[in-house]
Amino acid sequence: MCVETPGVPPLVAAELRGPNDRIDPKELTPFARTSAGWVSKPPRTDADGRTPIVIVCHERYGVVRHTIELADKFAAMGFVVVAPDFYADMTLTGEEERLPDVADDVVLRHLDAAITHARGLEGCGADSPLAVIGICRSGSYGILADAERSDLDAVVMLYGGAQPKEFKTGELRSIPYQKMIATGTSPVLGLWGEKDHTMSVEHVRRVRNMLEDARRSYEFMLYPGLPHGWLNDTMPGRFREAEAQETFDTIVDWLREKFAGTTQAGQVSWSYRSTISDTYDFSTNRRLH
Repeated sequence: MCVETPGVPPLVAAELRGPNDRIDPKELTPFARTSAGWVSKPPRTDADGRTPIVIVCHERYGVVRHTIELADKFAAMGFVVVAPDFYADMTLTGEEERLPDVADDVVLRHLDAAITHARGLEGCGADSPLAVIGICRSGSYGILADAERSDLDAVVMLYGGAQPKEFKTGELRSIPYQKMIATGTSPVLGLWGEKDHTMSVEHVRRVRNMLEDARRSYEFMLYPGLPHGWLNDTMPGRFREAEAQETFDTIVDWLREKFAGTTQAGQVSWSYRSTISDTYDFSTNRRLH
């Protein structure tokens, strides 16, 4: 299912690589002079060049085994998937305790390269529906892309995009998050867990309020008892098999609905479903591995 570019070596066998070992950009498909990523194509593409495109943004670990497995899983559902490496043009030693945050302008450069590459693949084109899925640290990347581009059809935020850092401006972000949200127009699907240690229910509600103030359609789900990263089956302490499959199916169904263009023009739809304890206390949430 993966697309191998001539001259790009195949991935190291899974048993020889740790689940959180970042994959070297030299093993990925080059998009532009300084961009690269993993590309997955579905079993069949649209002969009319309208195969839907999904950009899967990696977690804070970079492109790792879970990133590729998730990309391949979405491709099996009929999407052309590109997972760009937002660290592709950074010099990293592999010994970093924590990979650096990425500035919005750098994120956009890699997203633009990934989208251009995807639109040039067989079965895709300028009319292919497009979505950006941001995960964990990259949760706001779809919001960012939607504020700067006019060709997005859907944005997904998966346990990300509501961390406290998202609301700050500085070296990494020059445009306030609220202005960014107000500029975009695509519908947003957001999925979070009650036990997330990186952002609170109040942070999620703050993003919700910004979307409502901007009169943007959204569907938010906050699941009871789920920790940060529950889709990642390479981290046993976080992975929740049943809920992970349910969440994946929810994303696929929602994307298909948005790509079909069934939303009535001139209407805004808001949906916020949340189940939390009546004694919810964010300070007690802990990082699981």
